[in-house]
Amino acid sequence: MTAKKETLTFTNGELVAIGNTLSELKLKGRASLGRTWLIEHLEDLNKQFNADQLATQKNFFKTDEDGNFVYKEDNKTLILKDDYTMEEAQKEFDQLVSEHVSIEISSYSERMKALFHALEDYPYELEGQKALVYALVVDQFDKAYGKGE
Repeated sequence: MTAKKETLTFTNGELVAIGNTLSELKLKGRASLGRTWLIEHLEDLNKQFNADQLATQKNFFKTDEDGNFVYKEDNKTLILKDDYTMEEAQKEFDQLVSEHVSIEISSYSERMKALFHALEDYPYELEGQKALVYALVVDQFDKAYGKGE
């Protein structure tokens, strides 16, 4: 019987907000170590997302012979390649932003469980974006550890 792989799943568009929110929480001990490990993995996923965004831009927008983007006269607006519309490009970028990415946490289970328990019992009030990100992360831990739906 194989051990269940515990994973946290987010979208590319959520990675930065999650990393930023986690970095601002007051945590100590193993929970802090777990947070640091998780943030490093979020950053790695975000680097890949940025590379994918750049590759997608190069598919849709004109570049010069050196691979640099070509801009309209305002020096702010990229020029679409002749074969594409802005709607097509936007659809592709939207799909990339909403693409799901997972982080396998089984190997670091003790640290991750410490982080999860610290988040479950987090004594400080959170509002706005931080509260939404907090709920998202706790929900993913619930699912990873079999408490979610």
